Amino acid sequence: MALDLFNPTKGEDVVRVGPLRSLRWHGTSPRLNQTVLLVHGVWVGAHVWRQLAPYLARHGYTTYAVWLRHHHPGADHSCLNGVGLRDYARDIVEAVNELNGPVLVGHSMGGIVAQIAATISNPAGLGLLSSAPPLGVPAIPRLSFLASAARHFFGDVLGRHPMGPFGDRVFHEHLHQGQRAALAENAVFEPRRVARQLAFWPPRIRRSHVRCPVFVAGGDDDPIITPWQTRQIGRRYQVVPTLYEGRGHMPQLEPSWEVVGDDLMRWMNRFVD
Repeated sequence: MALDLFNPTKGEDVVRVGPLRSLRWHGTSPRLNQTVLLVHGVWVGAHVWRQLAPYLARHGYTTYAVWLRHHHPGADHSCLNGVGLRDYARDIVEAVNELNGPVLVGHSMGGIVAQIAATISNPAGLGLLSSAPPLGVPAIPRLSFLASAARHFFGDVLGRHPMGPFGDRVFHEHLHQGQRAALAENAVFEPRRVARQLAFWPPRIRRSHVRCPVFVAGGDDDPIITPWQTRQIGRRYQVVPTLYEGRGHMPQLEPSWEVVGDDLMRWMNRFVD
C-alpha cells in the first residue's frame, strides 16, 4: 500500500533551517556525520520526500526536507507574486551554510534551484533527480504535457498571480492512485515568473562554479524531463547519469523507489567526503 504523504512518519520533526521550515529525520548511525538536504519541485512541498528521507535516515544520514518559501502548510500564496528561481536559491544557500555543507539533492524544479545554490555555496555534493535543465539544454517535454502547458503560459501572457497546478496527471502518472489524488488535492501554487523561467529562460549555470561531486538521475519514461535532457545535464557535469527503467517524473515515490536511495548512498559513500 502506498505511503500517505500527508501523515508524519516515524522519527520526523519540524524545524527551521535558515529561513525555511523543514522536516528532519535524525540518522541512526553515529559513524556517519554527513547530512542531506532535499529540495522539492513545483506544486508540492517537503511531503514528497517522506519515503526517501526516512530511508536515508535509517541508513545513518541525518536528512532535512525543506518547504521552499511560501510553500509550507497554511502559507499565503499571494506572497509568491514576483518570486523567481534565484529567490528560492538564496534561501537554500542560507540552509546549506547553516548545515555546514550538506549533500544537496534537488528534484525537478528543486534540481535547478540546487544547481544555482551550489554555485554560490559549498555543499558536500549535488544530487540532481529528474532535474530541470539550465540554460543551454532546451526544455522540451512530451507533447501530451506541452499542449496543456501552452494554454496556461500563453492564455494569460501578462498574468502576475501565482499559477495553479496543471499537467499533474502527466507528472504523476506512475504513482499510486491514492498518492496522485492526495498530491492534486494539496497542490501548492507557483509564481508565474518561476514557471516562465523554467519553460523559456532558465538560469545559466557555470560548471566551474560547482565545486563538488555531482550525481544525475531520472526516469526513462519521464514526460517532463526527458532522458535526452538528463543525459545532457550529465554531460555538463562530466558524469554518466542513471536512468531508471520504466520510471516517470517522480522516481523517489514510484514503485521500487528504494533503488534511488541506494544509488544516492553508494554515490555519497564513494565520492562525497
